[in-house]
Amino acid sequence: MSDDFGKYIFAALLLVFAVLVWRAWQVKQASPHWPTVQGQVVASRAFARNETGDQRGTPTHEWLTEVRYDYTVDGVRYSGNTLRAFGLHHFNEEQALAEIAPFGTGKTVPVYYDPANPSRSVLIPG
Repeated sequence: MSDDFGKYIFAALLLVFAVLVWRAWQVKQASPHWPTVQGQVVASRAFARNETGDQRGTPTHEWLTEVRYDYTVDGVRYSGNTLRAFGLHHFNEEQALAEIAPFGTGKTVPVYYDPANPSRSVLIPG
C-alpha cells in the first residue's frame, strides 16, 4: 500500500509541474501581445543559488535574478516579480547582472500585463 501512496504523490507532483509549465508557456505565447503600462522597479539583484537555505557556503554554478516592480492598471496598483515567462540559467554573475542591467532599482520600465488578469505581468515578453 505504501508503494501505491508513493506513486500517487509522484503523479500529483508531476501534474503540478505540468500545470506550471503549461501556464508559463501560455504567458510566453500571449505576453508579446499584452498591453503595457509604465512601472517602477523597486528591487533588482543577482545572487548565487548557494546564498540561501541549505546550500549556503557551497560552490555555485548557477546565479539567479530577482526584479520586483510596481505598476498601475485602471487605477489599481499591482506588484510583480516576473522578469520573463521562463527564467534563464546563469552560470556566472556577469550573465545574471547583464540580464537585469536594464531593470535597476528606481528605473521606469514598460510592464506587459494580462488584460484578463492585470495582476499577471512580465517585463520581458515572449
